[in-house]
Amino acid sequence: MRHTIAALFLLIFGLLLGACSPFTKVYSEVEPGVNFYKYRTFDWLETKYIKQGDGGPEWLNERAENKIRASVEGQMGRYGFQPCDENPDLMLHFHVVIKNEIFYIQDWWCDEGTGVHFGRCQRLRPMNYQEGTLIIDFIDAKTGNQVWRGAATGVLENVTPEQADARIEEAVRLIFKKFPEKPKPGA
Repeated sequence: MRHTIAALFLLIFGLLLGACSPFTKVYSEVEPGVNFYKYRTFDWLETKYIKQGDGGPEWLNERAENKIRASVEGQMGRYGFQPCDENPDLMLHFHVVIKNEIFYIQDWWCDEGTGVHFGRCQRLRPMNYQEGTLIIDFIDAKTGNQVWRGAATGVLENVTPEQADARIEEAVRLIFKKFPEKPKPGA
C-alpha cells in the first residue's frame, strides 16, 4: 500500500511538472518614449558570461553562446533589424544568471513503525534545484543608454545538447514576444 501511494504521488507530481512551461517568468523593461523604428542595425557587445550566485563570472560554453546569438539574430531579422559591423544603431548584450533555489515538498504519508499513516504526517522535504535567467539588453550605440531589456527565467535540469538548444530557442522566442514593436509582415 505504501509503495502504491508513493508511486501515485510521484506520477501526479511528474504530470504537474510536465504540464508547466520550463520558463516560469518572462518580463521586459522599455525606456519610455523610445521610438524603435529609428533603429535598423545591430551588433554585439563582447562580454558574455554567467553570473553564478555571489561568485565571480563563469564563461558560457561556446555551443550555448552560439545558440543564443543565432536565436536572437533570427528574432532580430523578424523585426527588420540587420546585422552591421560598422556604426550599428543598437548594441546587443546578453548574460545568464544562475541561482541555487530550494523547493519544499510536503509528505502526506509516513511510516511511524506501525504501518503507513496517510494524511497524518506532514513533513516538509527540501528539493534543491538551479534556476537560470537569460537576460538580453538593447543599448543605443550613440548614447550608450539601455533602451530595452528582456529576460526569461526557468529551472535548469540535465538535458541533452539538442534539448538545451530547444530551450534556448524557446526562451529567446518568449523574450521577443515582449518586444514593444511587432514583427514585420511576412517575417
